[in-house]
Amino acid sequence: MLNRPFAIIFCLSLMMAAGMVSSQTIVDNPAHPAGGVETIAMNEQWRLGGEDEDFFFGTISRIHQDKAGKIYILDGQLCQVHVLNGDGELLTSLGSEGDGPGEMRGPGDFYVSPDGTVNILQSFPGKIVKIAADGTPAGTTDFTVDGVKAPFGVLIRGLETEKGLYLGGIQMEFGGTGQSKQNYFLSFCDKDGGQIDRLVKKLHVIDYSDFRMEENAMDFAWARMDIGPSGQLFIANSRNEYSISVMDPDGTVTRIINRTYQAAPRTERQKEIAEQIIDAIAKYHPVPLRSKEIEKTEPAIGGFSVMNDGRIWVQASVSDEALPAGTWNLFDVFSPEGKLERQVALTGSFNRNRDAAYLLPDGRLIVVTGALDAFLNQMGSSGDSEASQEATLLEVICFELDS
Repeated sequence: MLNRPFAIIFCLSLMMAAGMVSSQTIVDNPAHPAGGVETIAMNEQWRLGGEDEDFFFGTISRIHQDKAGKIYILDGQLCQVHVLNGDGELLTSLGSEGDGPGEMRGPGDFYVSPDGTVNILQSFPGKIVKIAADGTPAGTTDFTVDGVKAPFGVLIRGLETEKGLYLGGIQMEFGGTGQSKQNYFLSFCDKDGGQIDRLVKKLHVIDYSDFRMEENAMDFAWARMDIGPSGQLFIANSRNEYSISVMDPDGTVTRIINRTYQAAPRTERQKEIAEQIIDAIAKYHPVPLRSKEIEKTEPAIGGFSVMNDGRIWVQASVSDEALPAGTWNLFDVFSPEGKLERQVALTGSFNRNRDAAYLLPDGRLIVVTGALDAFLNQMGSSGDSEASQEATLLEVICFELDS
């Protein structure tokens, strides 16, 4: 989904595709759509958190909506998934922090099975904690390769289709040379977590004798993927290219959607945010960081959602000056065939650098205010004092978009 802070959390996106390429359709789009830019009003339906003392959020890692219209919100700090009805009323909260049945630590993603089971990805050690719709613990699933649980495994992203699971994460190898090999991956797996095909991979080597972090070297596309109505994987492989590949479970790329695009230079605030993210991640390594290198632009694609009607809504990198007056965010809207139809600018005064936007399959939009600041606080990088104070008051606001 369109969770920019989630994309920032891991600072990852550049990938080397390992899938097969057979007959495929390449759809090239111009820089500007024939339909132009349409400004759409956001009509508030409900909100939770913020000043409401009855509902508190720690950090929001992911939001989903199931086919029945229920909305699921993963709080990575509180280790819970809150289940709401379409009107924003709390139905139940699933999970808790710990190591027992139905418990987890540091969850970062989840998916909901057709039977209502909520599958929550614990980041490290990587495993999937399963909780039935009635709150009953339903066991765990491990990511395995050739029947063996992957050692030192981190799970970051999980998506379910009728045929199996897409699981993404990191397999770490530690040698005696002061190096750590970080094997980034996206695999198609059976419903029990067993790898069938490794679709995308990238090796990132960390040398602790000269510990440096480069944003582009750490980049992977975990936050830039979604499942289409027919179960195909949509994935943006390259950080600095506006290109989305449509892939079958066996890795066959059937369609590539391109757009002529030039990312805007980063503002000073965006550079500061990128550096704060790297500093926060560096604190989890055993030696002090010597230097860091950030990119000059934001990712070409910040995130995207494939809607129920097959249309693709892409949050692209744009400068504040490129936004129409009175708007705060801009989406490129593609037809199910991959043609750029129009751009949609959303009215409001939110901050697209700090607030997260989630498009729901039914066409509504959820904004999480202060999402980036909450993440930085959780990671021990509080940023400025004003942001730190606001980060404790996360608010979830649901809007209907004018048609």
